[in-house]
Amino acid sequence: MGTTIIAVVGALAGAFGTTALQYVTTTRQQRRQALADAVKALLAAIVGHREHQWLKIAARRDGLRDVEGAREKRYAARSSVTSAMDAVYMATRDSALLAAAQEAIDAAFALGDAPEDEIDAAGERARKAHTALRLAAAKAVA
Repeated sequence: MGTTIIAVVGALAGAFGTTALQYVTTTRQQRRQALADAVKALLAAIVGHREHQWLKIAARRDGLRDVEGAREKRYAARSSVTSAMDAVYMATRDSALLAAAQEAIDAAFALGDAPEDEIDAAGERARKAHTALRLAAAKAVA
């Protein structure tokens, strides 16, 4: 009788342990996936914002004035970056990743306001910050 009780308790403990391990593993995978999705959305939003800034710069270089429709698209692109960053904040507390994300955002936002003689440097800074964010995110979800 005692052997049977020990066997039943052992089987139940094993089943509980397996279930708990599966839960923890699944939860970690879901969190990693949520973070990967949030960072991908942020990277895409930053690229979209930079694209609108380059269009503004090209128009300015061509002597074209800024038009309301283009300005509205730039504001929408900036809002997309903000919303995407909010999702990253909800997905992680990794201070290195959050700092890399903020640097990429700051560099992208600075691009449109850079003086003409600093545009190339600002563009390079934005691209480097984007790459740094990509690398930090890859490390965080690995």
